[in-house]
Formats: sequence, structure tokens, C-alpha cells
Amino acid sequence: MEIRFEAVGAAREEELLSLYDWLAGDRALRGGARVTRVAETDPGTGRMGPGLDAVLAVLSAVSGVGQLHLSYLAWRRSHRPRSRISIDISGVDAERVAELLRGFGEGDDSDGEPR
Repeated sequence: MEIRFEAVGAAREEELLSLYDWLAGDRALRGGARVTRVAETDPGTGRMGPGLDAVLAVLSAVSGVGQLHLSYLAWRRSHRPRSRISIDISGVDAERVAELLRGFGEGDDSDGEPR
């Protein structure tokens, strides 16, 4: 399963770097999830650019989802991101994706959607 975190807003790259550092530093995720930075693609050349486009978590076991969920919510509560964070989940059926997205939106004090 892959979970991709993207951000929209002026502080987009700063937010993604903060999230990456948080998830990569979470010892509880080690062994259950591989967290990587996804570089921007330069539209003119198709090559990777210097910026950060997304944070990608690749989970080796479904059990890693629970810890990733907890780590993301802890980051969101402590960091209070200024950019909207979108979450894209692939590698599982649509019903499970909807369930996971609801979980990532827990405690959101705005519109109930993952941020």
C-alpha cells in the first residue's frame, strides 16, 4: 500500500519537509513503512527539479497503517500546518481507502477532511 501526502499553499514545501522529517524520525514506523521524499518534475524537461512535490509512505504490512495514522495526527496537532494536506492512498480497495481517509481526518477542526 502507498500513501502519498501532498500540500497546497504558499508554505507547501515547508509543510512537506516538516511532515517528512516527522515521519522519517518516528521509530515506531521503522520496519513497517518506508518514507521517502518525491521531487518535483520540471514540466519543460521532464527531469526532477530541486523542489519537494510529495511525501510517500510505502507500507510493507497493513499493521503499519495504524502507526502511520497516529504519527500523522500527532504531527498535525503539534505542527498545525498552514497548507492543506491531501492524502492519496493506493494499493487497497475503495472501501478501505474511504475508511483510511476518514481516520486520517480525525480531530480536524475545520471541514472533517484530511489536511
